Parts: sequence; C-alpha cells; structure tokens
Amino acid sequence: MTPVLIAPEARNLAERVAVEVRAGDDTVVDSLISAIVASDSYYSEATMLTAEQLREACVGNLHAMVEALADRSRIDLRPAHAAGRLKAELGIPISSLLRAFRLGGRALWDRITELADGPGDVELSGVAADLWEIVDTYSDAAVQAYHDTEIDLTRADEMRAARLVRSLFDDHSGHPSRLLEAMRGLGLPESGVFGVVVADCDPTALTPASLRRGVAALGVQSAWDMHVDSVVGLVIAPTADDAYRAADHVGATTGGRVGIGTLFTSPMSIVSALTEARSAAGAASRGVTRFGDDPIAHLLASDTAAGDVAAAQILGPVLGLSDTERADLLAVLDAWFRCGGSATRVADTLFCHRNTVRYRLRKISDLTGRDTTDPAQSAELYVALRAVQLRAG
Repeated sequence: MTPVLIAPEARNLAERVAVEVRAGDDTVVDSLISAIVASDSYYSEATMLTAEQLREACVGNLHAMVEALADRSRIDLRPAHAAGRLKAELGIPISSLLRAFRLGGRALWDRITELADGPGDVELSGVAADLWEIVDTYSDAAVQAYHDTEIDLTRADEMRAARLVRSLFDDHSGHPSRLLEAMRGLGLPESGVFGVVVADCDPTALTPASLRRGVAALGVQSAWDMHVDSVVGLVIAPTADDAYRAADHVGATTGGRVGIGTLFTSPMSIVSALTEARSAAGAASRGVTRFGDDPIAHLLASDTAAGDVAAAQILGPVLGLSDTERADLLAVLDAWFRCGGSATRVADTLFCHRNTVRYRLRKISDLTGRDTTDPAQSAELYVALRAVQLRAG
C-alpha cells in the first residue's frame, strides 16, 4: 500500500473535521447516506442492503478516511475491506461500491469547505489533493476485497454444484426428493429424454462448463462429474436422437471410449443407467457404444476376470507368440468375424492373398485346437478375441 501523504499546511483543517467525527457528529454521515440512496437503487432497495448495514459501512469508512486525512499514521483499511466484502456477498455491482466512496469524498469535502475561511483559504488546495488520494486508497482496498470475495464465492458455488452433480448419481431410491432437490439446485429439467454418458479419458483437459456448452449447442442440457480417469454425465434431451448426438459429441471431444446407457424418462433410473453406461464404455473398442449394441462385450466388461480367463485358456498359445506374429493372427481372426467368414473379403480388407488368410487361420486352429468353421468353437474364439481387445483398450 502506498502511504497517504498529508500536507503539513492541511493538518489543522483536517484535524477539525476529525474532531467532529470523533465526537459523534452525524452531519457528514447523514449527508452521505442521503446522497447514496438518492443516486443508486442498489442502496435504496432494502432487499439488497439494510439501512443498518449502509450506515455501519458509511460510519466506518468516513471515520477511517477522516482520521487518515488528519494523520497518515492512522490509516486503517479494515472498514474498506469490510465494505468490499459485504457488497460482493450481496451482489451489489462494483460500480455502486465505487460511487459510494466518491460520494463519501464529496461529503467530506463539503464539510471541509464549510469549516474553511472561505474559498481563498490556503489550506483547501492541500487538503483537496490529500482527500482524493485517500479516497482512491480506500476505494482500491474495497475493490480488492470485492474481487477476493467474488473468487471465494465462485469457488464455494463450484464446490456446491460439484456436490450436487455427484449426488445425482447416488442411489436415492429411499429418498426420491433428494434427487429432485439436486436437479432443481442445478437448474435441470425433471422431464425429457434422459441418458447417462461415461467417457474413459483424461479429464484434466476438460471442464464441466466446456462439456455443458458443447452439448447445449445441440439443444441438450447436462451435468458432468469429473473423476480421476473418466467423466460421468447426465444428459436431458428433447428426443432420443438428440441424446445420442450428445454422446457422439462427448466421444469426439474426449477421444476416449464412451458408453451411454439405455435412455429413460424418469430421473429415478439414473443409477441403473450409470451401471449400463460404465459397462458400455468398458466394452467400447472405439467411438461411442450404446448399451446393448455388443452384448458379448458388455458381459466381458462387467466381469473382466472371467474375460481374462477366457482369453488365456482359448487364445493363450497365440498370445504367447512374438508381437508381430501375434498381431497378424489376431488381425486375421478379427477380420474373419467382421467379414462374415469370407476369406476373399478378409484378404481384401487386410491387403493380402487369400492363401495367407487360410494359412493364418489354420495356424490359429493348430495352436488353439479350435476351428473357425465350427460354430461352437468359432464362438469361443470370438469371445476370447473380444476379451483380448477389451483388455487392450
């Protein structure tokens, strides 16, 4: 803080005003309050600031400023800090805060000129400069307190919102009203097409606000809970297509595996939809997976230990090969299922000869003891392959 310099020749006049204020003379205070109320509706409306609060702020700051005007060693910025905090908490604009300090300076100046020996009093020029420097000092202190309080309030609001969002995904079956209270607190509609979205990704590059804005552009409202390695969201859309578009947007934004549970119309289904969304995200190999699109993958994702056992027992010999040979055989097996068992289509897909495809399929059969042309054995190979793919992410 820059010290407020009091011109020596102004000491007598400034001290006279200070003596009056110390004695409890409310002339300046009453004048200031009248001017503030007349000039600004934020102060005249009792719902914003009570008369008692306004008087306390005016008395505290006028006393502090006049003491500083009389003697720089008496500078006390605590009333300014208190005024700044109070106005921020009540939502009174900072422009109104600054106007009150300017009016306070004017009220002090008017009283000083009344006590002076006319317009030609030699003390006036010195005290004027000192007075407005003091007003600036106190205004700056109040503004800093205002901004600091705004930051604190914003953090508190964000923490409260985060708690409400997280509570959306808790089991409220025994107390449905708590869920509705959380939704109302977040400004979310209680009707529409609901969906729960889970994205396995690095959440540090995202914010709940950016995700809300992104899906809001699609006409979808949402709330997002950030976890260590994933993001969980509730979307409320006008239609099912809009809900799925929101999930697609999340997939494009995060670049990770995204799952969306079965859509629903009652908020009480959030918990079950969250389980489905997590299963779908765990089953996703790429892009967005809707729960039910890949039942085998959903089963494996819900019991990863069983999937690991199936992969080891069925494809163990293949998984034990060198990286290159293992990748070649798994790629052929994957293409075989995707191409409906057509060696020609597999060859076209992998840009190799059909004989290469047949050779690799025979090798898989020799290593695993399972033939891709046998329905039951082929099904086992498919389950094991999906388990390997899900484990690889």
